Amino acid sequence: MINTNQGQIIKRNMLTFTEAWEDVFEKSISKDKLYAEVRSGRIPHTKIGSKIIFRRDTLEAWFQQQENVNHRVE
Repeated sequence: MINTNQGQIIKRNMLTFTEAWEDVFEKSISKDKLYAEVRSGRIPHTKIGSKIIFRRDTLEAWFQQQENVNHRVE
C-alpha cells in the first residue's frame, strides 16, 4: 500500500509472495500451505527467476470464482 500526501491509500496491484500472504490472504493460511498451493498451480501467479509474483486483481477474481464454485446450490 502507498500513502499519498492527501491521506489516500493506494493498493498496489503487483505483490510479492509475502505481500500477497499478508494483504490478500490476510495470513488466514500458513505460508507453507500457500507455497504448496502455488507449486501445485492452484493459485494464479507468475515466477520471475526464483521470485513468485501475484497480481491483486487476479487473486481477487480467483477468490470470487472459488466462492462461486464452493457455494453452488444444486
